[in-house]
Amino acid sequence: MRGQDLAVVRDLWKLGASVMLIGRDLPKDALYLVFHLPDVPPNWQFLIDIVPAQLAAERLARLSGVDCDFFRFCSFNVEDEYGLLREAGASIDEK
Repeated sequence: MRGQDLAVVRDLWKLGASVMLIGRDLPKDALYLVFHLPDVPPNWQFLIDIVPAQLAAERLARLSGVDCDFFRFCSFNVEDEYGLLREAGASIDEK
């Protein structure tokens, strides 16, 4: 699905979004922020999939003056699985 992913990146870029590509064998002519990753053994792929994005998010939060360890839209302890803006007692059928 790499082609579809890159098409979404191009569209986001055209719409004015800041985009960061993280991965292996990325296009050499990319006009976006690019973070090239080395090949890794399959058992280590889980680290490559998430850690760079977490590091980038943490850095952007610091640059924006946001505490990346503070939950702004939900409590630290998630007590249910009903989304972020669920009204007490409301079901999806009631809306």
